Amino acid sequence: MRGGTGGSATEQSGQRGRTAGGAGRPGKSGRKSNRDRIIEASLDLFNDRGARNVTTNHIASHLGISPGNLYYHFSNREEIVRALYESGAAEVRSGLVLSESGNISAADLGRYYLTGIEVVWKYRFFFRDIDELLLRDPLLAGSFAELQAWMIDQMCEVMERLIAQGDMRAPDPIEDLQRLSENSFILWTSWIRFLAASRPSLQLRPADVVEGALHNFLTFAAYVDPSFAHDVRAALAAVVHRKQ
Repeated sequence: MRGGTGGSATEQSGQRGRTAGGAGRPGKSGRKSNRDRIIEASLDLFNDRGARNVTTNHIASHLGISPGNLYYHFSNREEIVRALYESGAAEVRSGLVLSESGNISAADLGRYYLTGIEVVWKYRFFFRDIDELLLRDPLLAGSFAELQAWMIDQMCEVMERLIAQGDMRAPDPIEDLQRLSENSFILWTSWIRFLAASRPSLQLRPADVVEGALHNFLTFAAYVDPSFAHDVRAALAAVVHRKQ
C-alpha cells in the first residue's frame, strides 16, 4: 500500500513477472495467470499463518506448481509481500477519497472509515506483522512511509472540510488537527493487532469492522457537532444490521 508518485517497490524489483508472456493478465481462455494465482494464494496463506511462517515453497506446493514457476514471477517472498502491499495501497487510495465538491455527509464519513478498516482486514497479515515486515524490507518501509504521510494529510483535509461546513469545531490550538489525524492513522494500523491480542483465534465479524471504524471516528468525535456524530454512529450501526 503506497502513496506518492514514481516507481513503486514492486516495479523496481518484480519486472520479469510483468513482461514475460503477459503475466499478470488473464489469458485468452479467461483463466487467471500464474502470477495472479500466486498473489491470491499468498494472501490467503499469509493471512492464515502469518507471512513469517510461509515460504515460497509452501506457496508453490499449495498451488501445485514448481518452485521454478513461482521464481519466474517473484524471486523471493518479499517481492510477493510488496505486490500485495501495492494492491492494498491502490484500494486505500481509491477508497479513502471523498468528492471534492459539496458537503461531507455523516454517511460519507461512515463509509470512509469502514473502507479503511475493511482494507486492513483484507490484508491483515501486513498489519499484524507490520513492524517485522518493514524492518526486513527497506523498499517496503519507504513505500509505507509515503502512504502514511498521504493518509494523515487526507484525514486533515476531511476534518478541515467538516470545520468549514460547520459540523466540527476547530481544535485549540489548531496544530492539534495534525495530531488528531496522526492518532487516527495510529489506530487504523493497530486495530488488527489489538483484535489478535484479544482473542485466541482471529475471526472477524461484521461488528468488528464497524467497531474499528467507530473507534477511529472517536479519535476526533468530541470536536464534531453532536447531531452529526449521532448520524455517523447510526450509519455505522446500519451496516451491522444489514450484514447480520
